[in-house]
This record gives sequence, structure tokens and C-alpha cells, in this order.
Amino acid sequence: MYKILLACGAGCSSGLVAQRMRKYAKRNNIEAQIRAVGDAEIINCVEDYDILMLGPHLQYELPKITASIQAKGLTTIIRLITKEQYAALDGESVLKDVVRVLDEATEI
Repeated sequence: MYKILLACGAGCSSGLVAQRMRKYAKRNNIEAQIRAVGDAEIINCVEDYDILMLGPHLQYELPKITASIQAKGLTTIIRLITKEQYAALDGESVLKDVVRVLDEATEI
């Protein structure tokens, strides 16, 4: 099971991406737990997830978010959703990227 946390400023846009990711996962028999939150909620729930996907506008927050997660002793993978994926609310493409990243991480 892939455990995926998406985050954006308020959780609205990432919520739409998450919804589309869930639909794609269901259609393709991909077991995934997908949740969307606002950036203020990240640190309180990230420990339950394998990967954190950030909206591209949170790129400036990446060092701070990474430091906070590492300070908790977590090894959660952190990636940015591309501007193109985010603008198109392309849940399918985001989920494909997540699956690739997590599968590569488990091969190591």
C-alpha cells in the first residue's frame, strides 16, 4: 500500500489532485492511501505517510519542511508536484510519479 500525503497552501487544490489520484488508483487496482492537507498540517500528520508531495508554490518552504521532518527522525520522501501536473490537476500523472519513486526507493 502506498501512503501518500499531498499538501498545498490550504489543502484545496491538493484535495482535487488527491481525488483524481484516488479515482485513477481505484480504476487500476493500485492500493493507495491518499490524503490532502494544508501546509500548516504537514508536520502533525506526515509520520503516517511514505511520501509527501508538495504543490509547486511551496518550493520556497521545502528546506524548512525537510528540516522539520528530519528533526522528527522521519525518512519520509519529499517531492514537488510539477507546475504542469498541478495546473492540470493531473492526479494520474502524480500517482504514476509517486509509484515510480516509491518503487525505486524500495529497490535500494
